[in-house]
Amino acid sequence: MSDRRNGDLTGIGATQGALLGYIRRKGSASRVELAEYCNITPAAVSMMTRNLLQRGIIEEGARRQEGRGAPHIDLTLKKNVGYALGAHANRYSVMLTLLNFGGEIVGELQLRGSYGAFSDVQRALQDGSEQLLAKNAINRSDLIGAAIAMPTRFRKEAMSLDLAEEVISWAGSDLSAMLREALRCPVIIENDANAAAMGELTLGNTAGHENFAYLYLSEGIGGGIIIKNELFRGYLGNAGEIGALRGRGASRPSFEDLAAWCLEHVGEKPSGRAPEVWTDYLSRNPAVFDAWLERAGPEVARLAFAVSAILAPTAIFVGGTLPRIVRERLAQWLDYERSDPFNGASVIQPQILLPEVVATDPVAFGAAAMILHGVSDAG
Repeated sequence: MSDRRNGDLTGIGATQGALLGYIRRKGSASRVELAEYCNITPAAVSMMTRNLLQRGIIEEGARRQEGRGAPHIDLTLKKNVGYALGAHANRYSVMLTLLNFGGEIVGELQLRGSYGAFSDVQRALQDGSEQLLAKNAINRSDLIGAAIAMPTRFRKEAMSLDLAEEVISWAGSDLSAMLREALRCPVIIENDANAAAMGELTLGNTAGHENFAYLYLSEGIGGGIIIKNELFRGYLGNAGEIGALRGRGASRPSFEDLAAWCLEHVGEKPSGRAPEVWTDYLSRNPAVFDAWLERAGPEVARLAFAVSAILAPTAIFVGGTLPRIVRERLAQWLDYERSDPFNGASVIQPQILLPEVVATDPVAFGAAAMILHGVSDAG
C-alpha cells in the first residue's frame, strides 16, 4: 500500500492493527486499556502508539484522571487518514457504503434495478463510487481499498468463483479485473454472509461476543463464523455455508422460497426485493405470511440448532436481505426449548439477536469494514 496524503498506512503489523481496531470500536482508548486488551507491556504500547502518532494515524485527545497516578490520555483515530468503500451486489440492487478511517458512514448509495450482466454491476459501481466521492469531496486516491460482497463461494483456483444460482449469469467474466477497472483501487471480492458477519464484529456486537454465528437469510441461506474475534473461513473461505444442510428441493427459510410461496398462494408478489415494499405486502397478507412461517420456522430452527451443537457460539445473529419483520418472526423459532427441533435433543441456548449495525445495507457496510479491519495486512 502506498503512502497516503493524510497518513502513512504502510507496514502496520498485526498488533498495531489490533490497537487500531480496538480504538475504532470504542471511539477512544488509553494506553493502559490498549495494553490490557492486547496483553502486551505498557512499554510496547507506548512504542507502537508513538509510531502511529508520528505517522499521523492516531492523535491524542482528552486527559482522564482515574484514581492516583498520572492522568490517562485518550487516543483517537484520525478519521481522514483514508476511506474504505464497500459494495453489496446482487441481481436486484447494488449498494455502496463509504466509511472513514474511524468506521463512520460518510455516505451510502443504493441503486435498484436489474443486474443480469456483470457489466451492469461494473457500470453501477463506477458511476456510484464517483458520485459518492464527489458528494463528499474525497479524492479516489484516498481510498484505502474496496470490498465487493456478492452471493458466491470460492474455488481452489484463485481466479474462479462458484457463483450462486441467482447470479450465475455473471459467470464467464473476469470479475476482479472488471472491478479494478471500475474502482481504480485495491479490490477484494467477498462472500456476502462473511461481509455481514465482519461488519457486526467490527462495529456492531455491543455485547462483545467473541464467538458468534451469523445466520444470513437471503435468496439462499448462508452464514459467517466468528471465533475469538476473527472470521473463521475454513478451507478456501467457505465455512458457514449452512444452506448446504438443506436440500434444494425442500422448503427453505429463504427470500426465494418466500417469494415463490406468496406467488402461489396470493397470485402476485412484489417484483423486486425492496424491504419496505415486502413489509407492506406481508402486512396485507398476514394469513399467507403466517402459513409460510409455520413451514420455514422449523427449518431455520434445525439449521441454527446444528450450528449451536457444533460451534457452541454464545450468540447467533439473524441477518440477511429478508425484511426485518420476517427475521424477527423467524428468530422466535430459535428458542430451542419452544421449537424442539430434534425431538428432545438439547444444546446450550445461545443468545438470539438481530444485527446491531445501523446501516441501510449491513453487507455493504461490512464489506467496507473488512477493508479497515485488514489495514494491518496492507504492509
